Amino acid sequence: MDKLRPLGRGIEDLLLPTFAAYAQLIIAKEKEIRSTRRETYKYGPTERHQLDIYYPDKPPTEPFRAKPVLVFLYGGGFVGGNKVNEEFAHGLVFGNVGHFFASRYGITVIVADYRLISHGAKFPSGGEDVKLVVDWIINDLSKKEGYESIDLFLLGNSAGGIHVTTYLLAADFKEAREKVLAEERKGAGVLLRGVTLLGVPFHWGGEDNAILRAYLGEGKIWENSSLGILEKEKKKGTEPTLPGVKIQILVSELDPELMFESAKQLRKEWTSVDTTYEVLEGHNHISPQLGLGTGIEKEEAWGVEIAEFYKSRATK
Repeated sequence: MDKLRPLGRGIEDLLLPTFAAYAQLIIAKEKEIRSTRRETYKYGPTERHQLDIYYPDKPPTEPFRAKPVLVFLYGGGFVGGNKVNEEFAHGLVFGNVGHFFASRYGITVIVADYRLISHGAKFPSGGEDVKLVVDWIINDLSKKEGYESIDLFLLGNSAGGIHVTTYLLAADFKEAREKVLAEERKGAGVLLRGVTLLGVPFHWGGEDNAILRAYLGEGKIWENSSLGILEKEKKKGTEPTLPGVKIQILVSELDPELMFESAKQLRKEWTSVDTTYEVLEGHNHISPQLGLGTGIEKEEAWGVEIAEFYKSRATK
């Protein structure tokens, strides 16, 4: 973390130097990270629809009664990213994320590959892929012994967080959302209890480039942004309320300025949900997820914080 500040805020400029700064820290914990059991499943119709599930070797920590399951959607600007980055740190990312929450808190972690532009992704395909992951949890994971009752949590980073907010906001997914929403648990099943949105641009300001046009649509960059979707739903009188769910918005201290502005705007505009907002001191856009599993207290502090948030959302 100490090497990050001189790298600035520009994501393209700091990407490779940030990975380089964390590589040896992660590799030093290779044995521990690989000790967490991982299985891979297909969750949708294409070859891209694959997820890794990391299983804890101990029961979840108090106060969980239902099985806590965390879905992590990584970033990549609609064009990059994989559930296992084979080219970095001996392929330990994002197994480090799965290991951190599984080994320390007994949380089952799912890291899912979603469709990129190279796979034909176009809005709202990201939201569709989040829905498919949640459907897989309902139809497959919840049938496994011990997973009959699931407290579900979503952690979306950057582009992954855009897809999570699309799932939470867009009318296309209203019926699907309602399957996992309730103020209180009244039996077995899957309930969405908390969402963490990490370093997410909820709009793009005046930015207009080929990647945004390719995914969001020509002339629809604002309309299909998170805030654009929310604006449309509010005009229709159908602003999503998400009963039983609390949303945690996190921005890194060294994130681009747009992240701060758009996060505050989302909180201001989405009045029907309970949200919190916090800045991660010393981190940049890339570093939080790389710090998990390193065993370094200040790198993992944000992971401890969101785990406590999830524990506070446990159903009784």
